[in-house]
Amino acid sequence: MVAMRCGRAVPFGRRAVAMTALFALFAAAAFARCFAFTGPRLLPTSVLRVPKVSLRAVDTVDVDDVDDVDETEEKSSYAWDEEPSKAWYATRSIDRHKVNMKFFDMFKKPVDFFPHKLQAGDTIRVHYLEAKPSGDKETRSFSVTKDQLRETYFDGTILNFRGDYHARTMTVRAMIGKGVDSVGYEFLFPIHSPLITRIQVLKRGFIGRNKNAYFMRAMVGKRNVIPIDQERTEMDKTYANLRIDGREDEIPSPEYPQNEWDTYPLPVWKQDMADWNEEEYDPDKVDQRSEYERRVIAKYKMRVSRSGKYGT
Repeated sequence: MVAMRCGRAVPFGRRAVAMTALFALFAAAAFARCFAFTGPRLLPTSVLRVPKVSLRAVDTVDVDDVDDVDETEEKSSYAWDEEPSKAWYATRSIDRHKVNMKFFDMFKKPVDFFPHKLQAGDTIRVHYLEAKPSGDKETRSFSVTKDQLRETYFDGTILNFRGDYHARTMTVRAMIGKGVDSVGYEFLFPIHSPLITRIQVLKRGFIGRNKNAYFMRAMVGKRNVIPIDQERTEMDKTYANLRIDGREDEIPSPEYPQNEWDTYPLPVWKQDMADWNEEEYDPDKVDQRSEYERRVIAKYKMRVSRSGKYGT
């Protein structure tokens, strides 16, 4: 056997075999050093610190009552085989609700901006600012000034409210066009956006126990419309008369529009959340069915079987 070195043939002799064996020996030693267990690493006495609060004490004592927890204590102060106490994690935990409320207070709109009991199925008129940017659209060097903003509106029916805190959105749907040329348009409005200037209620819709109005996507024709909610319509008339008489102080303050899982009846998974309060829970608002509906309709309601046929 020969090996090529610098363009000439050199015999593959004992020296090459010895070099190959020496290289293999060094590789084996390095591999063994990387994967060998060298035992516990000895650390200085100042690093091996014993936590001041035991695990058993943290399980029974509230974190707010633990005064001897050093907040400046770093995780690196514990040994490699030592787990920090639960109080160490509890003092450094971040409350997502408080963080989100910080941003919510910065960007939220006042409660009086929204109509009373705004729900899915209501026909509203949303006034918002529309911008027409000027510039090179190909390079996207848009420049929008305050003078280029104009106020316009969009009429439609609320389908649902989604999102949490300052990121809550409202889906509004409307049919645009006539006859066979009509097309359904849906706008997604962030309700806390500064571009939305006004929300005006045109008609109160009654959707029963439905929490959203997505079924409107399948409604075709003039007869397939949402009926009027008589109760909330009378409420709007009463509040309008109070404003005319100068008795605005008697009108209760409205609330922010809620998600479908925040309205009654509440879903089952709500009781597993961290902010669940059993004392504020009202079971009468959850199950709003009558006794006849619970005993007869719910018991004898025919359901689809695995075979795809009713009753079998």
